[in-house]
This record gives sequence, C-alpha cells and structure tokens, in this order.
Amino acid sequence: MKNLKNLSIISLIGILVFLLTTCSKPKTQVVKTATAKVISTSSVNTPENINALMRAMEIQQFKKKVVAPDFKLKNVNGKTVSLKDFRGKFILLNFMATWCMWCRKEMPHLQKLHNRFKDKDFAIIAVFSDRDGAQAIAFIKKSGYTFTKNSGTYNSGLLDPTSRVTMMYRVTGTPTTYLIDKSGNAFAVAQGYRDWSTKVSVTLIKNFINSN
Repeated sequence: MKNLKNLSIISLIGILVFLLTTCSKPKTQVVKTATAKVISTSSVNTPENINALMRAMEIQQFKKKVVAPDFKLKNVNGKTVSLKDFRGKFILLNFMATWCMWCRKEMPHLQKLHNRFKDKDFAIIAVFSDRDGAQAIAFIKKSGYTFTKNSGTYNSGLLDPTSRVTMMYRVTGTPTTYLIDKSGNAFAVAQGYRDWSTKVSVTLIKNFINSN
C-alpha cells in the first residue's frame, strides 16, 4: 500500500511537469511595469502578489500541493543526506549537471540567492546527475560555490550518478527546479534556466521564506 501511495505521488508530479530538452534554454523572463508595481507592495504576502511574481518568472504552479517524495543521496563527503533533513526550510530543489551550459550559467545566481538568505529558513539542494561522480565532486570543490552547503550542517551538493532521484522527479532536462514549502510539499516547478538573483526572484523567495 505504501509503495502504491508513493507511486501515485510520483506519477502526479510527473503529470505536472512538462517535457524538457536535455539542457534547457532560458525562459524569457517578462519583468514589466506591472510587475514592478507588485514588487513595491509585495511586503504583504498575498496570493495576488505571489501569483504575479510567479508569472513574471514563468514558474508553473501546481493545481494543488503534493508531498515531495523523500530520497537519500550521498554528498561530496560521502555522507548520506535525505530531503527530510531540510524540513522546516523553504527549499529550491535544483536538478543540474556539471556538463550543462545553462546549469553553469545559473549557478552564480543561485550563489547570490544563497548569500542573501543563508541565515534564514532557506536551502538550495543541488542534485548533480553526472554519471561520473568523481568529476562532479571535483567540480563542486573547485568551483567555490557555497550554495551546495547549508549553514554548515548538511552539504546539499548531492550526487545522483544513476539518475534514480532525477527520474523519480520526472526530470527530462536540466536545470529543473522544484519549489518545496517548509512542510515538505512541492507546489511549483521552474523548467530551464532562471536568473534567481533578480529583484523579482529575491522578492518571491523572501515571501516564501517568511510564510508559515
């Protein structure tokens, strides 16, 4: 029964996610005057503001939240880390690969986001689908990006060389980013490259961090 329940959850997420290319081109982010007006009033966490910001970033919201399937993967230090370890934090679950050009382009923006919110209830979990785990480890350590670390507690740069978790989340292209609330529910997905350091992005993430 438990396996069937997990399968149904995974299937639901699969239905919610559209097909991507192998390494996804950036979506055009439409940030116009109307969005600027929303930003100026977005200190109030209203559904209208959230929806406007999500539309500006072309993030696809699910019709209803679903429990994000838990998983366990090893980090670069060989420690097993699970999604549940981050419960209580707003999570960007980012599926990437070191060979993906758009993933590499996105990483500096993730780093800026991490720098801004690293002391808040926020975590970026980077799942690397590189088949060569050693290559991914070398890249993570050499790159100097600290968004793969979460407040020094868990190293959130995780290795998925068999793509087990990547397939579990029905990811068919990188980068793909799931938005997961503090209770562990996935409620939206960003397919392809995003600039996570824009004012729109920062305002959106701030709203989610400040929500219960």
